[in-house]
Amino acid sequence: MKKIKDNEPVFGLSVKFAEGVDYSDSEGTIIQIELNTRNTSVPMIVTARDSEAKTQGTDGIFALCSEKCGKKMKETVTKELTTFKEFKDISLN
Repeated sequence: MKKIKDNEPVFGLSVKFAEGVDYSDSEGTIIQIELNTRNTSVPMIVTARDSEAKTQGTDGIFALCSEKCGKKMKETVTKELTTFKEFKDISLN
């Protein structure tokens, strides 16, 4: 939930949506995702169907401010089984 300042490093967590989850109407945009286990929502980039990320199996990307934040998000995504199937780290620097 922290704002990432200009010229600061950005970390990423890419996710694959669970079966039946469809955000295709939001491809290429940033949307708010409800995280039920944390009772909050966070922004997520929905990959476009013709993007390199999508062809590599990534459905969404969370931009993160630090590795510590990434660890917390991984734990949360693991619990959000109704929305996400899996995740992997990426670096957006």
